[in-house]
Amino acid sequence: MSGCGLSQGALVGFWELTGSDVLWRSRPVPASASGTLVYTAAGTVSTVMEMHLRRPLRLGRTFAYTGRFRTEGDEAVHHVTVGTWPFTPGRELRRRATLLAPDRLRLEPLDPGHGLALSLTWQRTGPA
Repeated sequence: MSGCGLSQGALVGFWELTGSDVLWRSRPVPASASGTLVYTAAGTVSTVMEMHLRRPLRLGRTFAYTGRFRTEGDEAVHHVTVGTWPFTPGRELRRRATLLAPDRLRLEPLDPGHGLALSLTWQRTGPA
């Protein structure tokens, strides 16, 4: 990719989830989460997250998907190959990707989809 924007290589590595903000239909929901995210130099993305949402959803759930990724400007675009609800195969997920520091990444949804919007902060823990 030329010009300004986030390079695909800037995302490559193993990441650990360090923070989450959850909105359900534009309202904040108390939540706790843990997870890992992997971007490879070959363009693969995989993630597994355990999310515990409190009222109104009262949901404890594992979310996971794998697929391909690319960057476009300040967006990380994930194309889901295999995933759990709501990350169905064939779905394209667009996230605003902000490097807060070389090893701190913030991913924010551009389209909340089913009403659940997860804004996630990740810490790089190693190379992919």
